[in-house]
Amino acid sequence: MDQVDYDSVDAQVRELADSLRDADEATVAAEVTRLTALAEQIADERSRNLAVIRAGKLPELIRGPQPGTSPQYERAASLVTQVVNDQGPAADQIDHAERAITEIGALARQAPPRELRTILRMNSTLKRLIERRRNEGADGGS
Repeated sequence: MDQVDYDSVDAQVRELADSLRDADEATVAAEVTRLTALAEQIADERSRNLAVIRAGKLPELIRGPQPGTSPQYERAASLVTQVVNDQGPAADQIDHAERAITEIGALARQAPPRELRTILRMNSTLKRLIERRRNEGADGGS
């Protein structure tokens, strides 16, 4: 058998996080048990411990980020919806998105730590919108 290392366990965790999206709890639990046993074969103690922790995170990775419940999350989600639904001229949409990005950054810093990254990820939608509007303007679109 090949030598097991952290990277091989991590690769399997990532692959399973995608492929087991609709799996039942028993299947997920069986994979966690299998991955944990595999991780425990790693010779280096630190890598072994990290791999065991990583294997245990599989159910969380399958579920994906959970929606926030804080007022900051709710406000950030509302800002994204407002910007995405903005039907004004491209320049106004870009300005609106840039203001929302700034406010969402501030909201994320005020939010509970467990929601910080979830809130900040909302900005990626707005950044793509800005890029799309700028490209449309460069292409002579609306």
